[in-house]
Amino acid sequence: MEGWRITIEKVESGYILDVPEPDDELGKKWVREEDGEDELKAIEAVLWDVLGYFGHSGSKHDAERIRIVREKHE
Repeated sequence: MEGWRITIEKVESGYILDVPEPDDELGKKWVREEDGEDELKAIEAVLWDVLGYFGHSGSKHDAERIRIVREKHE
């Protein structure tokens, strides 16, 4: 594969992620549906999928890694 690419489309019920060539882990196309009770759950899953697809999901043993963190402001 010359380059890696992923397309994210926002649809009424969530997000559709699509890659030009099938990926062993996630397949060619997959959906993250929104949860009516948790507005951030679907986009959070999309961000993790993107990190995983590009090989940057990391582990707790890595010296550095990217985190996706929710912050509550009251």
